[in-house]
Amino acid sequence: MEGRLRKGWDEPSIAVPGIAVDALRNDGRQASRIFIGARIKMSKLGRSRNRHFADKEGTVVGSGRLNRSFRVLFDGRKTPITLHQDYIEPSVSE
Repeated sequence: MEGRLRKGWDEPSIAVPGIAVDALRNDGRQASRIFIGARIKMSKLGRSRNRHFADKEGTVVGSGRLNRSFRVLFDGRKTPITLHQDYIEPSVSE
């Protein structure tokens, strides 16, 4: 039966061609890419929930234990902290 589809089953399709599936958020917007080595700053939500790091920038040094968390080393700090993806955003300053 290999090579044939079962009755009533369709081949899987990508909803939006040209955009990776994991690059879409639940509301359909394209998510920004956060990767190891990227410079980040706190997002609006992150600043409101963690005022201590509100004005700081840092570097992503790894991923956290949970799927949507990252280890971030802020400038001037010795140890990284784990932050949820919604708390950080890419920094545009160079």
